[in-house]
Amino acid sequence: MGSLIFFAVLSGLLLLGLLILGLKLSRRESRLVIKVDELLPVHCHHFEEVDRRLAEYEEVLRGIQFERREFALVYLAELRGDFERVEQLLNHAAKFLPEITVRGESERFWVGVKFRVQYRLVELQVRFGVVPAWRLKAMTAKVRFLARSADLFLKEIAQKQRLGALESDLNR
Repeated sequence: MGSLIFFAVLSGLLLLGLLILGLKLSRRESRLVIKVDELLPVHCHHFEEVDRRLAEYEEVLRGIQFERREFALVYLAELRGDFERVEQLLNHAAKFLPEITVRGESERFWVGVKFRVQYRLVELQVRFGVVPAWRLKAMTAKVRFLARSADLFLKEIAQKQRLGALESDLNR
């Protein structure tokens, strides 16, 4: 009985192998028959249209990049203006506090130097076509932080000098 099962399985595998071989040979024969239509280029009729469209897209992209660069430069200049106003306000407000220290003054000085160096670096990048959005965001956050600090500073001065209220419109 065991040899009969072995023979049945072996003959089944042999038939399956012959069937697979037959299918492969029939596919090979169908590949050898090539029609001339299959060798002709299909998409070449559209190449001219594709070239024209690509040129249009390239022109649109150049325009967008130019506008993006110009917008970034204007934004950067306005950010510098805000920084300079906050810096000037802090410099004037510092005159009202008697406990001005060398350390505090040097920190304010280095904040200004760092901002100006970063400003020039970003400006160069933008002029060369790279708009570092993350740096612009960081610089904007720095100016906002300084503006909030200036507001707190003015409130502190108003309390110490017994003034009604000193407020800025920097964060509105």
